[in-house]
Amino acid sequence: MPTLKRKQIYIEPETSTALKKLSKLTNFSEAEHIRRAIKLYLSKQDFELESDPILELLGLCKSRSGIPKNGSIKHDRYLYGEKIL
Repeated sequence: MPTLKRKQIYIEPETSTALKKLSKLTNFSEAEHIRRAIKLYLSKQDFELESDPILELLGLCKSRSGIPKNGSIKHDRYLYGEKIL
C-alpha cells in the first residue's frame, strides 16, 4: 500500500450514518470509501495546476553556467519573460 497522508474532515451526521452502513455492506473501511470518492471526484474535475515561475528557478544555480550574471537586476525578465505593459 502506498504511503498515506492523514487528513481530518467534518461530515454531516446523515452522511456519517450512510457511510457506516455502506462500509458494513461492502466490507470496505469508511476511509477506503472516502479515498475512492475523492479519486473519482478529482478525476472528473477539469483543472490544471498553474505553473509558478518561481518554481522554475529551482535548480537554476546548480552549475556555474546556469547562473545569470544580471539576475538581481533583471529578475522579472527571467521570471515572467519580456516586459508586460
